[in-house]
Amino acid sequence: MVRPFLTTQWKNVVLVNYRVSPDLLLPHVPPGSELDTPDDDPSLHLLSLVALEFAGMRVRGVPIPTARNFPEVNLRFYVRRGPMRAVVFLREFVPSRLTVLGARLLYNQPYHLARITHRAHRDGGRVRLDTTFEHHQHRGVIRLDARNEPFTPPEDSQEHFLKEHYWGFDRDRSGRSFRYRVTHPVWRIYPIEDAEVTISPGVLLGGEWQSVAWEKALHSIVWAEGSEAAVYPAEPLEAGEM
Repeated sequence: MVRPFLTTQWKNVVLVNYRVSPDLLLPHVPPGSELDTPDDDPSLHLLSLVALEFAGMRVRGVPIPTARNFPEVNLRFYVRRGPMRAVVFLREFVPSRLTVLGARLLYNQPYHLARITHRAHRDGGRVRLDTTFEHHQHRGVIRLDARNEPFTPPEDSQEHFLKEHYWGFDRDRSGRSFRYRVTHPVWRIYPIEDAEVTISPGVLLGGEWQSVAWEKALHSIVWAEGSEAAVYPAEPLEAGEM
């Protein structure tokens, strides 16, 4: 039986979702895969700005003293390969130099150093989330206010599509694609009533991404409770494999 490579809790997972041109995403799609879209709108191509907290992380069952509990901000989009629906990360940001170094050297992951805080505050029937982010000269926030009434959206909803992808695809230094499986219970989400987002995907990605009108491109925001999660060892994703 294959054991997880990494176990953790992913807490307060926020997905800020932008409608973008598929032309921006296609150069990053692994060979043999295709862009994935929600079942109810095959023309909707989304890039997600994600903020979350890792808690109690263990690698192969061993706690890493300097990298057990930390926030992360990442940018990801959605692909599929036969029945596998997966995410591809374009950038990942954490406040730990050790995590950045390890992810880059060992797994060729696009990690970068940033100052991040990510905290939820509950007060009776309300719940508020505050994320602050600083990378080089770019500073931004995510602030959400919601009713403390989490619910499970339908399986055919866009909210389910965004938060329930159970594979990750990536490439190693030689350009060979690989996949890894992720498991967690189906997440409940909070009904958001007010939101402020000033972190800019265009600044973080650079290049032609800076030409996107991000305020107009904003499509939705999903705030999931999160849960315990496991990531399994990577394996090759062969070009002809389905």
